[in-house]
Amino acid sequence: MSTRIMYFMYHHAQHCSISAGPPPPAKSTDSFTLFPLLPAELRLKIWQTIAAERQIIELSCTPTSPNLPTGRWFSHTKTPIIFSVCSESRSVAVSEFTLLQFSPDQIGVPRQSLYINWSRDTLWLCNDLSSVWAKDLLEKNEQIQAQLRFLAISESLWKTLNQSSASSSPTGRVPGMVRSDSPLLDVKGNLRALENVKFHS
Repeated sequence: MSTRIMYFMYHHAQHCSISAGPPPPAKSTDSFTLFPLLPAELRLKIWQTIAAERQIIELSCTPTSPNLPTGRWFSHTKTPIIFSVCSESRSVAVSEFTLLQFSPDQIGVPRQSLYINWSRDTLWLCNDLSSVWAKDLLEKNEQIQAQLRFLAISESLWKTLNQSSASSSPTGRVPGMVRSDSPLLDVKGNLRALENVKFHS
């Protein structure tokens, strides 16, 4: 239901504020021009229902190039449409979503803005993501470390991040690592809020 309402609202953003005159006639059977006349409490409930829909935040990286020797993070995930319908919807969106921040020293900080609701949204790391990029993201991003609850990742990448490093060195010790049996990524130590990990192909 909320998706259908969202469709109505997106195509009728001009009706978010009540005008002095009567609303224009509906142009199609999908129009709901009386939305601005609903009680404010009901409109707020509708916006909150729309904002509560779970989303998947996709993250991948571009190939390297002469001007981007390390590549760059990018995502096909769009900003939730509730941000751009009207001022009323945006105020609800701002209270529900957080801008995903990237540490300045992380590899390939993206140009686009990514919004996430940490209580229900899933961070999806693409299956072509290298372990170097994944480790850099999960170890350096303080937001992700403190608030990420749902993660989707390829099983092979997950195993690579969590495998023992002892096999990487014939002496059983990797330079820069305190213990030879430590994983590449300390999940419990770094992702403190993590509740669920799903594997994808």
